Amino acid sequence: MNGRRLGRPADTDSTDTRDRIVVCARDCFAAEGFEGTTNKHIASNAGISTTALYHYFPSKAEMYVAVCESISAELAEVFTRAKRADVSLERRLTALFAEIGALGVNAPSIVGFIAGISAVVQKHPEVSRGTDAIGVDFRRKLIDLIESSDESEKVLQGASVHGFADLVGSVLTGLGRMSARGEQQRHRDAGDAFLRLIRASLHV
Repeated sequence: MNGRRLGRPADTDSTDTRDRIVVCARDCFAAEGFEGTTNKHIASNAGISTTALYHYFPSKAEMYVAVCESISAELAEVFTRAKRADVSLERRLTALFAEIGALGVNAPSIVGFIAGISAVVQKHPEVSRGTDAIGVDFRRKLIDLIESSDESEKVLQGASVHGFADLVGSVLTGLGRMSARGEQQRHRDAGDAFLRLIRASLHV
């Protein structure tokens, strides 16, 4: 006998299986909401038994928090790419909006999941440690992107960095809801309109 506990996945497969569960959970939560998603459904989509699922996550709430953590990591990469795009704030924002738009097309369940967070956390405060982390980390990275850029004073026009970060965050949240509803053209038009206003502020 190899001494491995019955039902416990092999260590070599553990990380891959956990990652697969998180992606399947994200897809289910985005499509069906927290209430409509069952552990059995997630396990089935991940290709494992419900019993095996509990070796990774003791509850649906823990899976929801894990999805929040994975999305925070995805968004961190988005901000890294946007920050590297250029030193000017206008070009960084252009890159950020393009990245968020691409996320809505290539990984719509991420956008759908984020769009449903506010409704979920009102009924299930136990997931707030995951949802709060997304919001705090997103705002922190957005502030850093603004503060470390060139020409920020021209764009801000006297507004505070924190106030402008909240404005951009609100715009991106609205665009995300459009993407979650499949309104990609409306998303592009609204994003382009906002960026046009930013560019116009540089020539005032």
